[in-house]
Amino acid sequence: AAATCLAQNVLAGDQKATGRYLQFLKSGGSDYPLNILKAAGVDMTEPKPLVTTLQVFSKLLAELEQLL
Repeated sequence: AAATCLAQNVLAGDQKATGRYLQFLKSGGSDYPLNILKAAGVDMTEPKPLVTTLQVFSKLLAELEQLL
């Protein structure tokens, strides 16, 4: 779910999200994973990352169904 949210933010063309993602990669193991993700713009203590991931999955599933 975190990876999906990070990717969606970057793919949306948000320059700040791109910078936060690069900082996320640079941070390595410098802090707890939840803190690093939160600084990158993804709060895994909230339902939004899961909701976003389910929406992306639903969209992809609908596209697949159209192909079949």
